[in-house]
Amino acid sequence: MKKISFILILVFGFASFTFAQYEKGQKDLNIGVGFGSGFIAGKASIPPISLSFDVGINDQISIGGYFGYTSSKLDAVFYSWNYTYMIVGARGAYHLDLVDNIDTYGGALLGYNIASIKEDGSSNLPLPTVGGLAYAGFVGARYHFGESFGLFAELGYGISLLNVGLTLKF
Repeated sequence: MKKISFILILVFGFASFTFAQYEKGQKDLNIGVGFGSGFIAGKASIPPISLSFDVGINDQISIGGYFGYTSSKLDAVFYSWNYTYMIVGARGAYHLDLVDNIDTYGGALLGYNIASIKEDGSSNLPLPTVGGLAYAGFVGARYHFGESFGLFAELGYGISLLNVGLTLKF
């Protein structure tokens, strides 16, 4: 948590020296795949994937939603377990103009984490389905190749530590 707080303070500290090139009313849909997930036990069945949608409230601030999902399978001698993880939440970001033609931003996510385990076998072990508060900080960047298509990358705690993928601007 201290690392996330430090990153957010650092990002927002730059805000006093910069002006964002993000636009009021801008809508961005990010579709990404994640690397470095702490939610994978065993071998990933479905790699970490994420969807996020942001709407510009003004030239610096956006709000939106987030959905992340991954599943994995852990094999033992007589049994195997299938794990699924979902994060659903709301997010907000502050957009900075640090690099020309690249939308750089930092923000926070508040949501709900849902995790479940299913067993292949009959160990008779209790298998919980749990959920709880999910919160995260992130920094990211988007580069648009044209009016509506581009790439994005985000570093922070979510369904994975690094998410990269396509961004669509509406």
